[in-house]
Amino acid sequence: MSSSSEPAVPPVGLNPGKLTLEKENTYFVYVVLIAVGVWLCLALTLIGLVYAAFFGFILWLGNGLLVAYLRAEAVRVNEQQLPRLHATFLEVCARLGVRQIPALYVLQSGGMLNAFATKHAGRDFVVVYSDFLDALGPDSVEMKFILGHELGHIQSRHILKQLLLAPGLFFPLIGPAYRRSWESSCDRYGAYAADDTEGSLRAMLMLSGGREYGRNLDAAAFARQHADERGFFVSLHELTSTYPTLSRRVSDLLALRTGARVPAPRRHPLAYVLALGLPGGGPSAGSGLLVMVVIVALLAAMAIPAFTKVRENAQAQACAHQQGMLASALDQHYLEHKKEIETWEEVAGDGKILATMPVCPGGGDYSAERTETGYVVTCSVHSHTAEKAGASPEASSP
Repeated sequence: MSSSSEPAVPPVGLNPGKLTLEKENTYFVYVVLIAVGVWLCLALTLIGLVYAAFFGFILWLGNGLLVAYLRAEAVRVNEQQLPRLHATFLEVCARLGVRQIPALYVLQSGGMLNAFATKHAGRDFVVVYSDFLDALGPDSVEMKFILGHELGHIQSRHILKQLLLAPGLFFPLIGPAYRRSWESSCDRYGAYAADDTEGSLRAMLMLSGGREYGRNLDAAAFARQHADERGFFVSLHELTSTYPTLSRRVSDLLALRTGARVPAPRRHPLAYVLALGLPGGGPSAGSGLLVMVVIVALLAAMAIPAFTKVRENAQAQACAHQQGMLASALDQHYLEHKKEIETWEEVAGDGKILATMPVCPGGGDYSAERTETGYVVTCSVHSHTAEKAGASPEASSP
């Protein structure tokens, strides 16, 4: 399907230096501060960082399998395979100043209209679902918009930021707001690549109304929903979503006709309160697992100190029990032989009072001292002493 016969309307006020929204740069600062703080806290716990690294490895492995699936199952676009789409992709890359051309694939999607970008092992990938290609056409301005949007993610390094800034992206309110600003900026990349706001609007409306009727929807009427359809739950949906609503995105694209700014409609105040208790993140590709990395790492950071304390207490109790066993053995040996021992082998070993020499679970060394009431055994690690089952602060080696 080729481009519409309607005259092109170039976006106003867009140039390569003004494609990223200022609010994205502002949110970036806050998200970086949050992410650095969380990573530092995890690094201090060490074990929390190990958990994060482990799940980061799982994420890397899963993304590697995704890329392997694309390379083995999807159609690689080049001069021989879908050459018209390949030419369109090269044109868009040139307009956006992309020097290292990503690999472009077409993937059968079972009816879904979508596209995405990913990265693995230093290589960038752009994927267009086959039904989107059927609906838009390989050399339409709508396709240029979609390809430009995905290349915007690559140019802005959003894929790498999604991993490094995961703790900040998970943070309520600010994380989803930052992710929404990504999508809004990338819509500007797409509009600049297409050099036509009307074609960009048709592509966006197709995401709302479908391939048959979407391109014929009234963009202005749909955009008005963003201002008219308000309330608590709409506000909560906007605050927790990682994508701007489609009606908002259409409003922003319409504004590119004149370069005007879209006023932000008021949100319900209570929605902010509830949104503070809901983490960021959403169903976008890869974000779910990244959220799991952060959740597990944070839980580990909180749980490990408590677990360590419980383990240390258990070891100390086991050690105190063994000190009591050694003290009893020493007392029995003294009653039988009327002399103090010189080494532990005299009471521990085959045929001795104790079959084996107890080992401190914390790696400590046992020492003993004879008192008027009997032997006192101490441990160099746990500092527990036992006289039969008692304690004393002093010790010396037998």
